[in-house]
Amino acid sequence: MKAALFIPLLALADASVILRRDDPGSSAQSYHFKTQQPHFFNLKVDDCKWTKRQEEDEEEELSLDDEDETPEIENAKILPGKGSSKWNRCPLAGYAIRLENGIVVATPYQKWYDPKLATFFVDDDTQLYTVSKDPLQLYIDSVTGAFKYTKLGWLPPSAISTSFYHTGNNPLGLTSPSPSYLSWPSTVGIAFDGEWAFCPLGETGQYQVFVNNANFAQQGVRKDWCKKRPLAAVNANPWRNTPNEAAE
Repeated sequence: MKAALFIPLLALADASVILRRDDPGSSAQSYHFKTQQPHFFNLKVDDCKWTKRQEEDEEEELSLDDEDETPEIENAKILPGKGSSKWNRCPLAGYAIRLENGIVVATPYQKWYDPKLATFFVDDDTQLYTVSKDPLQLYIDSVTGAFKYTKLGWLPPSAISTSFYHTGNNPLGLTSPSPSYLSWPSTVGIAFDGEWAFCPLGETGQYQVFVNNANFAQQGVRKDWCKKRPLAAVNANPWRNTPNEAAE
């Protein structure tokens, strides 16, 4: 009799362990963010600025070199490449942060025609979230050092979701330098000088963001060509349309 009662009790205990993690208790409507005054911001790469005059000077210099070394190509446009001063000095100028397929990437951004950037805020527990109908939570993968995101209630076992710090105020959207940054100074030797590692995703022109490129497993991403830059936080209003949205 005792054995017959014991088996159903085991089944009930197991069922309570495997409840869905996306139950109503972890939905955006019921989740209570631990902050009373959230400070909303977008993220841009704080690389150096490349002025119009510098670009014109480089084009002139490259065109003079091409006259001696390469045949003239009609309607050719000089783009920043690995041999150009712009690429060597400011490879991530004009890049901003987007969320794609579970990872954080830096991609070229032009506010006049590109889609709206993700908007973030840091709560009182130093956890980082997006501002959206279905908020996402960001974290550092302790195995790879990658900057990643997931939906609320779905943090993986390898996730470190605390120790994000948003400092300063940047209503004018300044970079190089920025008066406001997002940093993750969690452990000595991990975040170097408050900078993040931007590692190229093949030849796409995009970069995956890591907390650094030295102390973690490779996991399929070349980390010997990474660029280290800070992440500038730019004040954002998640309810205001971007210029291209307003034009529509």
